[in-house]
Amino acid sequence: MSKLSAITSADGYTFDFEEFVKHDLAITLAIDHNSQICRTYLKTSNCPLGPRCPYKHPASARKVVCKHWLRGLCKKGDGCEFLHEYNMRRMPECWFFSKYGECSNPECEYRHIDPSSKVRECPWFARGFCKHGPKCKNRHVKKPPCYLYLAGFCPHGKACENGHPKFEVATVDDDLLLPEDSNNADGRLDHIGSFVSCPMLSFALASHSL
Repeated sequence: MSKLSAITSADGYTFDFEEFVKHDLAITLAIDHNSQICRTYLKTSNCPLGPRCPYKHPASARKVVCKHWLRGLCKKGDGCEFLHEYNMRRMPECWFFSKYGECSNPECEYRHIDPSSKVRECPWFARGFCKHGPKCKNRHVKKPPCYLYLAGFCPHGKACENGHPKFEVATVDDDLLLPEDSNNADGRLDHIGSFVSCPMLSFALASHSL
């Protein structure tokens, strides 16, 4: 060990403020990077134990950059549920753009998300038809049909960028059914049970016999 590293190293020393930092601020001063990854944190990006969890909370599982960390004001340290890393793809959303639809800062570092992309996609339109039409509160996304799905199988599944129309068997409405002939004991329709009484069928049979 060099003299410089021996001087700058704090191993073996205990400071009076360590207990205050651990208990009052709930900040972990040392992390065992060889410990196992917390499964709860990996699935939900949150752990009820926080900094007291014996397992590792990887920063890659955190989705959004901490807005307080960007200003140097985050007090949670490694126990923060947000990402402490300057990543442009994971920057938090711009409050002014989300509130007013515009941002006056040409060099804004926060994300400007299209408001229409936040609207939930209409599941009925995705299947082929939505009865609400343009008045639907959900978003109608027009996608070209996936030729692989129409052929029988698409390896991309739900991640496919093209449309996968749902083929469902329509249910028969009772109001659209033809009335049954009350004279038929077996419940067959009139054209089957008493087709002789139908003038159109009688004319067709007479024309066919000529």
